Amino acid sequence: MKTSGTTRFERTAQVPRLQELKAVRPREGAADLRDVLRTGPFEAALDSAVRASGLSLERIQHRLAERGVEISVTTLSYWRRGRSRPERPQSRRAVRLLEELLGVPTDGLVSLLGPRRPRGRWVHRDDEVVETEHLWREFVSLPELLAELGSTDDGLLRVAAHDSYELDARGAGARLTTRLTLKATRDGVDRCVVILRGEDPDGALPEFTDVRNARLGRLRSDPSVPLVVAELFLDRTLSEGGTTLIEYTLRFPDEGRRAEECGRGFHAPALLYTLEVAFHPDTVPVRCRRCSSAAVTGEPLSAEPVWISAAGRVHAVFENPGPGFRALRWEWH
Repeated sequence: MKTSGTTRFERTAQVPRLQELKAVRPREGAADLRDVLRTGPFEAALDSAVRASGLSLERIQHRLAERGVEISVTTLSYWRRGRSRPERPQSRRAVRLLEELLGVPTDGLVSLLGPRRPRGRWVHRDDEVVETEHLWREFVSLPELLAELGSTDDGLLRVAAHDSYELDARGAGARLTTRLTLKATRDGVDRCVVILRGEDPDGALPEFTDVRNARLGRLRSDPSVPLVVAELFLDRTLSEGGTTLIEYTLRFPDEGRRAEECGRGFHAPALLYTLEVAFHPDTVPVRCRRCSSAAVTGEPLSAEPVWISAAGRVHAVFENPGPGFRALRWEWH
């Protein structure tokens, strides 16, 4: 059972070449930009440069991609609002290209970043954001499903997630209960979009039940995977920084095949992910591992054995999970 509370899908229009963009750039805000380039901080300078350019983030992303630098619109938005900073080499290269694209003097933005921050296991990597299509890159039908919902970024940061997965006597999934702590990254956020992949393309799709602090909206699915995209409308519209808690349960059809993993994809860093799996006492796997990978179907970047209790229960706690897929995977007799 694989799930994600992160979605992105953007359609980018054709844009004029760099020299054409410079020719039509409005001069409004140029004085403010000069001032903030002298004083900083980086996010204020980037925001002023974007506004002075008259370009949308989608157009900026498109121009960066033409130069061979893939940066998501979400990442650009986070940089612009100071929610994260460019740290990786490719991110720094993107800033160099932004200076050229936005008409900022050389080193005008880079100089405001200062030296790279220390990196390591003890450092929260909040500068990393990945596209949902990259996270779920093996699923070619996902962009169309998201497009049918009109979905881009749902504007919610997954602060914490708790998944509780129960299996039946055949080793198939019976139910999955999810609790999410969410924080709005912009004003006017009114829904949460989730992606769900089942184990059995020949089986019926799971049913959403017991939804709390939200109500079920539209569902779009590709039964051949099976893949489901669902929107949950929040009980209230959130302003930037506002928080909410939602909970829902997925009930799976009785005829499903044996499951071999359960996990969650994150397109942006979170604070905590807790995953519990309860096996039926008559059907317990021989071993189980906690795994982290860059994508839902990717090879594990790390895999550690975890203890299965006498009652057939196992859990994993992922602190500060960065973008990628976190899961428990097990092997049957």
